[in-house]
Amino acid sequence: MKMNNICFRIKTVLSIVIVLVTIINCGYSASVSKKYDDLFTINVTMNNYETKQEDEYAYVQHKLPDEELFIVGYSPLINMNSAHHMLSYACSEPGSDKPFWTGYGPCSGQQMIIHGWARNAPSFTLPEDVGIPVGRNTPYKYIVINIHYLLILKNDNSGNQLIMTRKPRKYHAGVLLSGTGAIYLRPKTHTIRTPFSCEYNGPPISIFAARVHAHQWARVNSLYRVRNGEISQVVKGDPQWPQSFYPLPSTIEIQNKDYIVGQCVYDNNDDRIITAGSTHHDEMCNVYVMYSYDPKHDLSPPQMCWDNGISKMASLIPPDSEIPPLKPADISGTQNGHHAHAEHAMNSYTANDDQSYEDYLDEFENIRHRDKGIDNFDINKILSHLGLPDYEYVDAQNYDYLLPNHLTYGKGQTVKLHNAKLMRSNLYKSVENWPDIKSLPAQLGQVGGIALNNANDELIVFHRGSRKWEFKYFNGFNFRNEDYGPIEEDVLIHIDTRTGQTKFRWGSKKFYMPHGLTIDHEGNFWLTDIAMHQVFMFKPNDLNHSALIVGEMFKPGSGPNQLCRPADIAVMKNGDFFVADGYCHSRIIKFNRKGEYIMEWGSPMSGKLDSDGFPLPNEWNIVHSIALNEDAQLLCGADRENFRIQCFNSNTGEFQRQIRVEITEKIGAIYAIEFAPNTNGTILFAVTGGAQTSNKKVYMIDAQKGEILTSFDSNPHLNAPHDITVSINAREIYVGELASSPNNALRKFELSKQKDLPTQAFIKRINLNDKNFRISLIIMAAFAIPVLASVIIGCIIRIRNKRKIHRLNTFPTDVKNRDTSNSSFLCCWTNRRKGFKKVPQDSDGENEPSDTYIADDPCNSSGDGTITTTKKTTSNKI
Repeated sequence: MKMNNICFRIKTVLSIVIVLVTIINCGYSASVSKKYDDLFTINVTMNNYETKQEDEYAYVQHKLPDEELFIVGYSPLINMNSAHHMLSYACSEPGSDKPFWTGYGPCSGQQMIIHGWARNAPSFTLPEDVGIPVGRNTPYKYIVINIHYLLILKNDNSGNQLIMTRKPRKYHAGVLLSGTGAIYLRPKTHTIRTPFSCEYNGPPISIFAARVHAHQWARVNSLYRVRNGEISQVVKGDPQWPQSFYPLPSTIEIQNKDYIVGQCVYDNNDDRIITAGSTHHDEMCNVYVMYSYDPKHDLSPPQMCWDNGISKMASLIPPDSEIPPLKPADISGTQNGHHAHAEHAMNSYTANDDQSYEDYLDEFENIRHRDKGIDNFDINKILSHLGLPDYEYVDAQNYDYLLPNHLTYGKGQTVKLHNAKLMRSNLYKSVENWPDIKSLPAQLGQVGGIALNNANDELIVFHRGSRKWEFKYFNGFNFRNEDYGPIEEDVLIHIDTRTGQTKFRWGSKKFYMPHGLTIDHEGNFWLTDIAMHQVFMFKPNDLNHSALIVGEMFKPGSGPNQLCRPADIAVMKNGDFFVADGYCHSRIIKFNRKGEYIMEWGSPMSGKLDSDGFPLPNEWNIVHSIALNEDAQLLCGADRENFRIQCFNSNTGEFQRQIRVEITEKIGAIYAIEFAPNTNGTILFAVTGGAQTSNKKVYMIDAQKGEILTSFDSNPHLNAPHDITVSINAREIYVGELASSPNNALRKFELSKQKDLPTQAFIKRINLNDKNFRISLIIMAAFAIPVLASVIIGCIIRIRNKRKIHRLNTFPTDVKNRDTSNSSFLCCWTNRRKGFKKVPQDSDGENEPSDTYIADDPCNSSGDGTITTTKKTTSNKI
C-alpha cells in the first residue's frame, strides 16, 4: 500500500512537470515559426535617436547573454526614407562604452559582419541546421548595428531584429566581404569597370546567399570563382534592387586555393568625378556572400577579399558581366559546384520560409501567376453604394441591341432598363482609343497627379514632362537646383473627358518635380512639388501666380510650417486642408485656409507588429496619398510600403481602422486612393502599383466598414499606376501612370454594359416626324411600287388572253347569258385557273372547250359580261 502511494505521488509530480513544461513551451513558441520550437528574437534598435547632420553614421550596441547562441535570421526594422544602409556586426567589444555613438568604428577587437541591408530589403532566414555562433565559447559577446542616416531627423527607432536559437546548429555560418576602394568615375563616362580578386585560403565553404552593395551610379556587381582555369559565376546583382542577402538557386563550393574574382560596373552621367567614400555622394563596390562550413575544421574562413590582388584574373571575367540581370533567377551560381550539405541551400529554401523573399522574386520576375479572373461581387449592393438607381431610363436608339427586335423606337424615346442587367460581370471596362494621343504633348511622361474638375468634363493632369525622378537630380532629399532648373514644358494639361483631346495647357517653368494634384469645391488647383518641398494653390482665374504657398523652397524640414517631399493634399469645404508629408516624414499635417499650422499625427516605424502581422496603427512607411470624406468625418491615407490604408477622424486625428485590399499572399503597395463623390456611404477607390506588385488592380472599398466590394484588372494590364480619380457616382475612373510616353500615361475606365434583354417590355409610339422613320418609309415604297405594278400588269395581260380564248371556243348556237355583276379584279387574280384541264378522250374537236372550265372560272369574262354555258348533249345520228 505504501509503495502504491509512492508510485502515485511520483506519477502526480511527473504529470505536473509535463504539464508545466508543455505550457511553458507553448507560451514560448507562440510568437515564433512553427518550424522551430526553440527560437526567440532580439531587437537592437535606436531609442528616439536624433541625428545631428546628413550622412551621419550612428551605432547602437547590445550585450548578449552569457549563453551559446546562434543567429538564424534577420528582420530589418528600418526603411530607406531615413537610412541609406545598415550593417550588423558581431563584436568582441563595442566601439564605445556608450549605448549610442558616432564617429568611432563598430567594434574594438574582433569583429564579423553578420548582415547587411539597404533599399527596403526584406527579411532573411538562414537554411535549416545553419547558424552564426555568438555568445559563450565565441569571441563575439556584443551585437552592434551601424546605420548610415541620410538626413537630419529625430525620434528614430530604426534597427535590426535578430532571430536567435540556443539549439546548436550542425553547420556554422559567416560572411565574406569582397570588393574594392579603387573607384574613379570620370564625368559623362559609361561602363567603368572596377575589378577585384584574391586567392582563398581556408576550409571548404558553401556559399548559399549573396548581397551586392553600391550607390546610385552602379549598374551591376558580380562575383566569380576560378578553379583550374575555369570561371564559374557566384552571383550577379543589380545594386539598385533592395539590398539584402538572397539565397542562391544552388550552393557554390569554395575550396582552399580557389580564386575569387569580381567587379562593379558604373555609369557616371554627372559632370563631376565620383570616387569611393562613405557618403551617398560617393561610391562603393561591395559583394557580400554568406556561407556555411563544418566547424570541425581547425581553420576559420577568411572574412575579406579586398582590392585587385591577382590582377591577371580580371581578364577571365566574361563580357556579359556588364549586363545587369533581368530577373532574380540570374542571381545564380553554376551547376557544377556541389557541396556535401547542399540540401541546406536554395533548393530547400521556399517562399513558405520567408514571404519577403517571395515578394522580392515577384518584384522582378513575376513568378507567381496569380488568379486574374473576374471577382465575384454583389452587383445590387454595389449599385446601392454608388448611389445608382436599380433602373435607368436610357435612350432607346443607343441601346437598341438590348431591346426586343419586333419593336420600333424613334429618336428621343427612352426605355427603362435594370442596371443589374446592364452591367458586365467585371463592372468596369477600359475605354479604347482614349485619350487622343495625337492631341497630347509629346513630352507627356511620368504622371504625378490627376483630378477631375467639378463639372467632370475635364481631366487635369500634373506630369513631369521630359524629366524623370532619378538619383541625379537629388543630393539626399535636396534637389540639385544649382544644376537643374524648372521643367520647361507645360506640366498641367486639361483633357476633355469625352473626346480625350487636349483643351488647355499651363505651368511651364514653375515646377521641378510634380507629384500631387487636388481640385477643391471652388475649382482651385492644389499642387505639391517634392523637389521644392512645397504646396501651392492656384485660383482658376490666375494660373500665373500662386495664391498660397506652404513650405520653404528647396529646404526640407520637420517643423510645423516645413515640409519634406509632400505627396498629396485634401481640402475641406471651409478651406482648411491636409498635407501628406510622407516621403521624408511619417505624418499628416492639417493647416487652416491661410496655411497656418493646426495639428499633425503619425509616427515612423517602431518595428512592432499587431496581431495581424502589420505595423501598429498611425505608423507610416510613406504617406503617398490621402482622401477626405467630409460628411463622414473620415480622412484616409495610403500607407504605401506597408501595403495598407489607414483611416482617421478628420477633426481629431483619432485612428479609426486599417484596410488591407488583399490577403497576404497577394498584397501590394497602395499608391493612390480617392473617395467617389455623390455616392451612398464612404466608397473609396484604391489602386496598387510598384515593382513589387505584379497584379496591379483597382479596388472599390466601403471605407466605413473596411469592406472590399470588388476589384478589377484591365486589358492591357496597368503598368505603373501612380494616381487615381473618380467621377460622380463612379461612372468613370481615371488612372495616371509613371509612363515613358503619352501612349501609356493615362487610362480611362467606365461602367460597362452587357447585351441583355430588359426586365420589362415597353411598346413605344412611332414618331412620324422622325427623319429616320421617313427615310424608312421611302425605302419601303421604292420596293413596294414596282411589285404592285407588276401584279396589275400581269392581271391585265391574263384577262386579255382569256377573252381571246373565249371568242375562239364559243359556238354560234351557244346561249349567251350576260351577268350584270362585275367580278372584281382581285377575285379574278386569286381565283384564276391553275394550269390546263385534261381533254376528254372522246372529244375529237381540236378547239372544243370543256363545259365546266368556262363556268368555273369567274375571270373568264368579256367586256360586256360573263358568259355562262350549259352542258351540251351531243347525239350521234346515223
